[in-house]
Amino acid sequence: MGNLERDVVIGAAIYLVFLLGLGYLGRRARREDTISDHFLAGRGIGFFVLLLTLFATQYSGNSLSGFPGRTYREGLPYVMCVTFMVGIVAGYLLFAPQLFSIARRFRFVTPTDFLRQRYDSRWLQRISVAIFVFVLTNFLLAQLKAMGNAFSGLTGQEHHYVWAIVIGAAVILIYELLGGMRAVAWTDALQGVLLMAGLLILAILLSTEIGTPAEVIRKIAAQSPQKAAAPDGRTCMTWISYFLLLGLGAPLYPQAIQRIYAARTSRELRRALGIMSFLPLVAITTVVYIGLAGIALDPDHSRAESDRITFIVLSTLVEMQPAAYLPTLVVMLGVLAAIMSTADSCLLSLTSILSHDVFGSRRVPGGDASTRGVAWISFAVMGILAAIALDRSVTLWQLLTVKFEVLIQLSPAFVLGCWHHRDDPRGVKTVDVVRGLFVGLLVGVGLFLTKKAWGQGGTYYGMHAGTLGVIVNYTVVVISWRLRVGSMREAKGAEA
Repeated sequence: MGNLERDVVIGAAIYLVFLLGLGYLGRRARREDTISDHFLAGRGIGFFVLLLTLFATQYSGNSLSGFPGRTYREGLPYVMCVTFMVGIVAGYLLFAPQLFSIARRFRFVTPTDFLRQRYDSRWLQRISVAIFVFVLTNFLLAQLKAMGNAFSGLTGQEHHYVWAIVIGAAVILIYELLGGMRAVAWTDALQGVLLMAGLLILAILLSTEIGTPAEVIRKIAAQSPQKAAAPDGRTCMTWISYFLLLGLGAPLYPQAIQRIYAARTSRELRRALGIMSFLPLVAITTVVYIGLAGIALDPDHSRAESDRITFIVLSTLVEMQPAAYLPTLVVMLGVLAAIMSTADSCLLSLTSILSHDVFGSRRVPGGDASTRGVAWISFAVMGILAAIALDRSVTLWQLLTVKFEVLIQLSPAFVLGCWHHRDDPRGVKTVDVVRGLFVGLLVGVGLFLTKKAWGQGGTYYGMHAGTLGVIVNYTVVVISWRLRVGSMREAKGAEA
């Protein structure tokens, strides 16, 4: 094992020990033994930690490895992915400030609490719980597998795949049970600081050793002109689809919604979201820069190798400039940290939904039930999913895609539901949302299952199945809403 691989192992070990320490501190800071304190940190997360935990929720390990790989394959046009991440912040602003106020008034714990209070529909509650559990289970399983793949890839030792999953899952479970949301948010803050520092230093080193962005683009245009060409119409439609898919879907992740609940004040939430809109200009631009640098260094890597282009570029950079060693190590550890921060958030949200919405503590007003049983649920969830993740033959790419097609269909329920009070006759009602959700799921999932017949990219003229589904969903909700309100006004006019 080379020095870099050895130091990755040492750095990861130190990082894991530090996470356990944060879990202990989170335990000490606990105010009461209730699920609202455990899952929402007593609704007291301040601006700085809130900003960084939202940042960590938005950027998983895939952002640091998948985005450069996609950039390597598609070339310069994929720089548009920066706007996708800005779109997520725009999606938050459609409903987050209003949802915070409602959640503080009714003391929500899980996303389903809002749907229960706003629409009072058992059917909608059950289908939303099923969607959230499916999404979180799939996402957590993917992060566990990514943890194993990343660590075995960094060290070059195949057997480290198993050890990474076993040890990583155990550490996440321990510090999460100790500190709950506080420990998770604090680890997110640590990961965010390390990652931003490493990316900034890395961007400087890339520009000095491989070339400035302008120089890299000129190299790409000379040796791979097809990767510097202007995008066609279908590609532009795909960009629009991605913007809508991520902008309307990502803010609906249960772990993201629970961070809205956990904010200390509305003002701090708005400030955090405002700064969040600028972070992609640093974070995503840098990871795209890595992918473009990979093209400039060697445009002939296979598709399988392109998925590891981040580590290929970093290794090349260390060979060219010894000063790049430390920031490279930080970025590599940042990839592992990003995966773990996503995994712990998924586990915390999944456990909260199972304990609060499925196993009955939801009947306690305000979500102030005891945390009794939470540990057993967490152990069971992590144990089962870790065992599945150890089987390397299990592939998740289709599930990773379909989870967004399904999750995004809840967007009208949250966005439009926050505009009016439940008793306001001008607001959307349960019947409107249920009609739209049913049709949206039918269109989104139906088109997804038949996407192989669509041709390139599995899209319909560049539009994803989930995007088409949610457009139909919103259309049905709005038409149903307006027809109902119009009929109500006509009835009042006739009575007058």
